[in-house]
Order: sequence, then structure tokens, then C-alpha cells
Amino acid sequence: MKVVIGSLFVIALLGFGIWLVLSPTFKKVGDSAKKIKDYLEDEEDNDGTK
Repeated sequence: MKVVIGSLFVIALLGFGIWLVLSPTFKKVGDSAKKIKDYLEDEEDNDGTK
């Protein structure tokens, strides 16, 4: 029974990942993550130049 539940969980995760890649929402999430990453990198650069 645990194997069946685990297999369904893995299939659901793979399906969700494929859906994210194919959906337009993924682009929005990626753009937001890039903005946050750039902001954090700028903060680190500014802290080092004090």
C-alpha cells in the first residue's frame, strides 16, 4: 500500500512540474525569482563596499 501511495505522489509531483513548465504562471514565477535574486545580489555588493 505504501508503494502505491508513494508512486501516486511521485506521479503527481512530476505532473505538477510539467504543468508549471507549460503554464504561463511559470514565467511570472521565474521573473519574480530573478528580480529577488538581482535585488539580493545588489544588496551583497553594497554591503561589501562600505
